[in-house]
Amino acid sequence: MKAVAYLRVSTQDQSLERQYEDIKKFASTKKLTLVQIFEDKISGSKTKTDERVGFNQMETYLKLNEDVKNILVLEISRLGRKNNDIQNVVEKYIEKGINIHIDDLDISTLDKKGNRSFASEIMISLLGVMAANEARLLSSRISSGKMSRARKNLAFGGKIIGYKKGQDGTPIIDEIQAPMIKKIFEFASKGLGMRNVSTMIESEYDRKIAIGTLNGIIRNSFHKGLRKYNGLELTVPAIVSEELWKIANDSISNRSKFGSRTNVNTNIISGKIKCACGNVMHQKVIPQGRIDSFICKDEKCKNAINRPWLFRMVRKVVERHALKTKDEQVRETFKLQISSHKVKIDLNKKEIEKLEKRQIKARDLYLDSDIPKEEYNQIKVNLVTEIEEYSNINVKLDKVIKASENALKTDIKHFSEDLELFKAEIQEIISHVIIDKERVLINIFGWREYDLNKPNSVKLGWEARKPLNERYINEELPLRIPIDDENLQMMVDDFLS
Repeated sequence: MKAVAYLRVSTQDQSLERQYEDIKKFASTKKLTLVQIFEDKISGSKTKTDERVGFNQMETYLKLNEDVKNILVLEISRLGRKNNDIQNVVEKYIEKGINIHIDDLDISTLDKKGNRSFASEIMISLLGVMAANEARLLSSRISSGKMSRARKNLAFGGKIIGYKKGQDGTPIIDEIQAPMIKKIFEFASKGLGMRNVSTMIESEYDRKIAIGTLNGIIRNSFHKGLRKYNGLELTVPAIVSEELWKIANDSISNRSKFGSRTNVNTNIISGKIKCACGNVMHQKVIPQGRIDSFICKDEKCKNAINRPWLFRMVRKVVERHALKTKDEQVRETFKLQISSHKVKIDLNKKEIEKLEKRQIKARDLYLDSDIPKEEYNQIKVNLVTEIEEYSNINVKLDKVIKASENALKTDIKHFSEDLELFKAEIQEIISHVIIDKERVLINIFGWREYDLNKPNSVKLGWEARKPLNERYINEELPLRIPIDDENLQMMVDDFLS
């Protein structure tokens, strides 16, 4: 039997790759042939199903292909976050004889005879009510509580540099930090750039402050005595005068207009790397000084790791996993995406045809003097804009299809060479990285840990002096306790049995 799938994430930044893999496994479990996948990247709580492009395309497809009688979703929340919306969708498809299969609940809306499943209907209704009510109450309580406390100048976490929480919970000046804050504003008001301000503060107060943090301090109206919170403006003790605050802000605004952009060093394991002592590891990249490392935040610890080497090892770890598990999945995903994109192009072409017919109809009405010229011109502009939007989408989809078809003809490249893209690709794979004095632990998926020998800095230095085409040719994962995946799985199975 044939089936389509519907996938959804709440924001454009989130990846659907894992959902693609999971939905294919779910289709196989149900012994259904997955013919198309439709997707949306939009909030389920802020939109109804009929306001989502991907969901509407699925509905159109089901109308045109009446032999498809199954819809697969991974979670009930993919359909929506509002109870009445979920109920409407389920009821509509039950009436059409289309079965919705929900993976995480292990239920289907129709039984084997094609009759409505009352057990699943009750479950869906209860879950929908609970989710909607929970979201509403939680949002209401949090917003109400925070606003109530903020009106009393409370709801202050004590995270503003230069201030601390008083005994009554309101912000008071931190007399130890306040002189440093004044100096920051004084330096900035004299036209010093953030790097120079950072150097001066470190020299005078023996404290390193990141450039982004300095910029945040100067921009924050808190320091001139004005606290802003969700539309409220509250008075707090001022560390600097309003005049000095304005001069400093005007100075950095003027510098930003003429300052040149500097290269940003992407951290592919941002938020996931720590020193064995428990502190965060920061990137330190100074090309002129040939420094390219991760360094422990605690200066007394003095633990560090070569950054390019670590990035290469992370790539080798995820590639090693991908070689064993992803090749065929990647190819199947490419094929499904190509098929889905072609359907989307066809559906968009049908929409364009409808819009073009509306153009002709509007022109005929205008020529017959049934509508004013201004109204006709506005209709014409709107229709042309919509046609261009659908056409542009089709051009982009066509490029993706060609790229995917080319990819199927070549060896699968699991991960991008671009560090920003690579960072996004491995977000769901890399769990954490721990840097010890003599070892490096790279954990993937929270259960598989690669225990590596820490590299010899002298050898890395000599390797870096070689011509680019001769570097790191035979570099392998330096496992401290080399256990291949097959033996590891055998050990896991023995343990569990």
